[in-house]
Amino acid sequence: MLLFEQDLPTEQVRSAGFSQWRRTRRGGHSTMESNLLELLTRLGPAGQAPRLDAGAERVAAVLIPLLASEPGHPVLFTRRAASMRRHAGEICLPGGRLEPADQGSVIRAALRESYEEIGLPPANVSSCWALPPCQNSRGDLIHPVLGVVNRPRRWRLQAEEVAGLLEVPLAHFLQPQHYKLERRCYEGQDKQSLVLDYGGEQIWGLTARIMDALRLLLLAEG
Repeated sequence: MLLFEQDLPTEQVRSAGFSQWRRTRRGGHSTMESNLLELLTRLGPAGQAPRLDAGAERVAAVLIPLLASEPGHPVLFTRRAASMRRHAGEICLPGGRLEPADQGSVIRAALRESYEEIGLPPANVSSCWALPPCQNSRGDLIHPVLGVVNRPRRWRLQAEEVAGLLEVPLAHFLQPQHYKLERRCYEGQDKQSLVLDYGGEQIWGLTARIMDALRLLLLAEG
């Protein structure tokens, strides 16, 4: 786990905790890399996504940035700025509402928002899978997009929205024992929420549900 401030060169940013996936060379490829390729094929062809109305209301997209070529295949998250009106300080995925410029594409929306929030160039995302949508607590329809990401030379965080970044190994999300249900009070209401702990940080609510849904898709048989 590692949080860092905006505009930090990425060569200084690396996460620990990859011991769950051992690298074993076989014919020039690691078993870890082979396992990931096998898992991604279960998502179907890359690049396919539903076409929505360009001005669709209450529809948003988030990117699940997967640093697939790096040890442990870390997934990148953002920490929301403390000044945000909703979910201040929480760990989440980069994303936001669809805009007319996205032409109804949830993949375009996820990539645009990720560039605006963390400075991830769309050219650094080689493959995308649009996953089944889910709803947040306000009834908005959220479309998660898994993207295979190449780390840019420098992350550029939008200070008004993003306070830092967090990297978590993919294997952490693939183990069901890391998920638990907790009672939480949010906006004056007591609710049961899915929670993941990692390195002293908590990922909960919609973001935890998205990662659990990704787990089920990647580990599905047949």
